[in-house]
Amino acid sequence: MARKPAPKKPKTKQRSGGGGFGLSVALAIAALLIGGGLGLYYGDALIGRQDIAVERPAAAPDLAARPAAPSPGIALPQKPVPQPAPEPAPAAPEATQPPVQLQPEPQLASLPPQEAAPVPSESDPPWRRNALPAIDSGGKPRIAIVIDDMGIDRKRSQRALTLKAPVTLAYLPYAHGVAEQVRKAHAAGHEILVHLPMEPSSETIDPGPNAMLSGLTPEVLAERLAWNLSQFDGFVGVNNHMGSRFTSDAATMRPVLEELNRRGLLFLDSRTAPNTVGFRMARDLGMPALQRDVFLDNTDNHDAVAKQLSETEQQASKYGQAIAIGHPRDATLDMLELWIEDVQARGFVLVPLTAMLKPVPPPATAGLPIR
Repeated sequence: MARKPAPKKPKTKQRSGGGGFGLSVALAIAALLIGGGLGLYYGDALIGRQDIAVERPAAAPDLAARPAAPSPGIALPQKPVPQPAPEPAPAAPEATQPPVQLQPEPQLASLPPQEAAPVPSESDPPWRRNALPAIDSGGKPRIAIVIDDMGIDRKRSQRALTLKAPVTLAYLPYAHGVAEQVRKAHAAGHEILVHLPMEPSSETIDPGPNAMLSGLTPEVLAERLAWNLSQFDGFVGVNNHMGSRFTSDAATMRPVLEELNRRGLLFLDSRTAPNTVGFRMARDLGMPALQRDVFLDNTDNHDAVAKQLSETEQQASKYGQAIAIGHPRDATLDMLELWIEDVQARGFVLVPLTAMLKPVPPPATAGLPIR
C-alpha cells in the first residue's frame, strides 16, 4: 500500500512576509504624509520668519525718512540752535537730531560760545545784516584772520573754507565762478569781503580788470566800483587788493569811500602803503572802518608764517585785539590749521572781522600807547 503523502503545512512565513511588506508600505506612506504636513507647517513658519527679517530693515528707511522733512534747519547752519521739527515718532528725533546739530560743528567746533544776537533786519546795513553772530570773548584778547585773494586758486581757496574758525574771506570779484564760491563760503560759516582791486605804486604790476585807478574820471570809477560790487552778494564790506598808490590819494579815495558808506559797507584798510589815507578817511566819514595789523605771509614759508602768527598774538595781547591778513597758500594754510587748534588754549579768541567793530575794554597793561 502506497503511503499517503503527509498533508502540507500552510506556508505561514510567506503569508506573514507578504503582510509585513504591505504594512511597511502603509507605514512609509503614512510617514510621508505626516512628514509632508509637518514640513509644510514648519516651512511656512520659517518662510514667515524670513519675511519678518527682510521687512524689518525695509521699515527702517521709512522711519528715518519722516524726520528728513524738517531739514530746513540743515540749510541754515549759521543758526546756533536749529529748531526741532514736529515730532512724528518717538524714535525719529534720536535718529535725525545728531546730523542737524553736528553740521555746523566742523566750522564752529573751535569757537567759544556766541552771544545772543538779534535777528537781522532788512533795515540793517549790509555790514550788520551779513555779519556772523557776535562771539563773547569774555575779556580775552581777540584775533581776526582775513584771507585775501580768494577765488583765483580754486583748490587752495576751497581748502581755506575748511579752517575751523570764523576766518573772514576776501574774494576777488573777477575770479571765475566767484558767486558760487562765495555761496559755499557762506555755507561753511565765513564772513565775506569784496577784495577790491586798486592801483599799485608799480606800473609793471597789474591789479586786474576793472581796478580803481587814480587817472580815471569819477564817472568811470563809479562804474567800475558798481561792477565790482555786483559780482556776488552777502558781503560785509570791502578791503583793498594792492592799492598802494590809490589808497594814498585822498582825492580818489574819498568818492569810493563815500559810495561804500552810502551802501552800508565797512572798509578794511589792508595798509599796503605806509601813507594810506583809507582807514582815517573812512573813520572821518563815520563809516565802520578797520585796519590790518599784521601780514602773515609776505615771506611764503612755514617759519615766516609762524613768526607772524606769534606777532599777531603779541599785538592782540598788547592792544586787546589784532587783525592779520594772509593768502591761500600752502605754507599759510598749513600753519593756520596747526595754530587754530591750540591758540584758544593760550587765552585768545578767534572772531569774525565784524566783531572788531565792537569796542573792547582797555588791556590790563597800563601805559600803552593808543593806536
